[in-house]
Amino acid sequence: MVATQSFGTKPISKPADAIPVAVGADLQSLVDAAPAGSTFWIEAGVHRMQSVTPKDGDHFIGEHGAVLNGARLITEFDREGHNWVATGQNQEGFRSGTEFGARGAERPGYPETFFIDNKPLTPVDSLDKVAPGKFYFDYGHDKIYFRDDPAGHRVEAGVSPFAIAGQAKDVHVENLVVEKYNVPTQAGAIGYNSSAEGWTIQNNEVRLNYGVGVYAGSNSHVTGNYVHDNGQMGLGASGDNVRVEGNEIAHNGYFSGIDRGWEGGGTKFAETENLIVRDNYSHDNNGYGLWTDINNINTLYEGNTVANNLSGGINHEISYAATIRDNVLTGNGGEGVGWLWNGGIQIQNSKNVDVYRNYVDASEGGNAITMIQQDRGTGSHGAWTTTGNSVHDNVIVDRTPGEGASGAIADYNQAGLAAGGNSFDHNHYHNSHPSDERWAWTDGFYSWDAYRHASGQDAHSTISTDIPDAPAIPVSAALAAVATHVGAEQSEARPVVTHTDEATPHETAAPREPAVPSEPAVVARPVATAPEAAGSDVPTVAEPGVSKPVTSAAPDVPSPHAPIAPVASAPSPVASEPEPSTAGSARAEGHAPAIEGANPWSDLLGGHSGAWILDALTEPRSTGSHPDLSSPSIENALQHYVDLAEQHCAGQITLDAGVIGDWLDQFHHAKTGEHTGLAL
Repeated sequence: MVATQSFGTKPISKPADAIPVAVGADLQSLVDAAPAGSTFWIEAGVHRMQSVTPKDGDHFIGEHGAVLNGARLITEFDREGHNWVATGQNQEGFRSGTEFGARGAERPGYPETFFIDNKPLTPVDSLDKVAPGKFYFDYGHDKIYFRDDPAGHRVEAGVSPFAIAGQAKDVHVENLVVEKYNVPTQAGAIGYNSSAEGWTIQNNEVRLNYGVGVYAGSNSHVTGNYVHDNGQMGLGASGDNVRVEGNEIAHNGYFSGIDRGWEGGGTKFAETENLIVRDNYSHDNNGYGLWTDINNINTLYEGNTVANNLSGGINHEISYAATIRDNVLTGNGGEGVGWLWNGGIQIQNSKNVDVYRNYVDASEGGNAITMIQQDRGTGSHGAWTTTGNSVHDNVIVDRTPGEGASGAIADYNQAGLAAGGNSFDHNHYHNSHPSDERWAWTDGFYSWDAYRHASGQDAHSTISTDIPDAPAIPVSAALAAVATHVGAEQSEARPVVTHTDEATPHETAAPREPAVPSEPAVVARPVATAPEAAGSDVPTVAEPGVSKPVTSAAPDVPSPHAPIAPVASAPSPVASEPEPSTAGSARAEGHAPAIEGANPWSDLLGGHSGAWILDALTEPRSTGSHPDLSSPSIENALQHYVDLAEQHCAGQITLDAGVIGDWLDQFHHAKTGEHTGLAL
């Protein structure tokens, strides 16, 4: 089902009894004046800095093109030395998770955001670190400093702490674009936390919010949404009887500066019972695609497609009974394998999990179906042990020598794991090199025959060197929109932005294109900051010799209608506003550029003082095998290096050792979860 469904907003009709909400209206005042259970029709356009606490049963429905934007549009700037300055910025949100920063990140857990042409800039913690793609928030003087010339670009600072949140029950949120809210770490722009009980969150596009895009509580239904490019994570939930169905969850976890190993990436669910996660498409997130962690019981993962997530696919951690069936998992674990981490399906200190009829392709750097036991203690339903789990009737594919292990392993109570009633059987392995040690049991890795002899597992399973055709992968809402809207007017274009990879938090690229290219250019010159100009969408900057600022009259154009086009120069597509284009589609699919030569990356990397990286990448692993440079995960990282070099400070084309070290860190995740450099 997931391969053919659509995600996000769509044209719908206004309900007959709905209260209209025009652009500029105070939505909270309208809610306060209306009885509980009212329906609000949010008209098309950009509704800025609205934070709404609803009443029980309220419905918020967006006309196609309605945008709730939590950011302030900034149109006038001062100049101090080499930096531009936005003054009067007194927003300061709740800080959470500051002790869980990713390697190299500055001010993790500080929710204040700053955007140029819908691209989130990277925060730094002192004025002397400001550079292209970075900003410094001087909280004591209400100033934001940045280096990129704002002339002709849309500049916004996140202000509002949430879009729609509170303790009201049975709230319905539908067909809205929700973006750029300074929602804290572990909280959602819609729903906020587990107090959002009985909510229906349906057919929204939720993007570019600092913390989490959507968070829901008991008896909630999250369906049909396109949740992408949020800073820490896409979607979360806690409570009983939560259903998460038919959503696209993509490119999340790249700009908050929060360590993905603590919490980040596609989703994370905690303390749930009877959770259903069905028919979702979770891909290209900086972390796990789908993750249940802490005391989840009676979980169902069914019919999901989970692809190209950096840490792994589905992870069921320190939890209890679950069924994981009929899912497609491919290309996950791109940061590299260590021990049995980063499995396509990973059972980690959890018991009574039934895993069957899944298709798991572990050819791109991660492992396949794994069980891990460590000393994790006891939870609400007993000890967190890896016992009573069954893995059967799955198709497991691995094309890459030395990669993609399956099995069970422990660094604590190995005898308990071996005697814990875990089983692998009736699986179908399609493995290009079955003599490799790709099967694990309790404390070591084995070849196929040695593994079966040592463990007694997979007695009725089959192995073949034939590689089957892969199942269909869904079409992303971004690419579907491109196909539908090629040729649309630029003023209708949905944002396309380059996210900041938290593995390289200090290397955010400076924006290259204006949000609306047809807008008149303005001349860069320092001016005094004034309140936001109504209807203005580019900065007000004075021309030389002119004392009065020149103000552009370009409107604040909503942009939910047309596509997010893949950008060839970006590590991943997110949301900005250039004209629709199919440029970069090869990149989005993970293919190397068409460059003549023995290795298509040689010329690119050589031109950016990075040819040595190829030598490092092609060194054999400890197993004696070599990494596949044509794999999407490695190609994307190589392209990321080139992008960083092209975009680095004022046109420099080399990166310092610290930048390269952070970038290389994407490839390695050691057994303890620490990052220790390149280890492919």
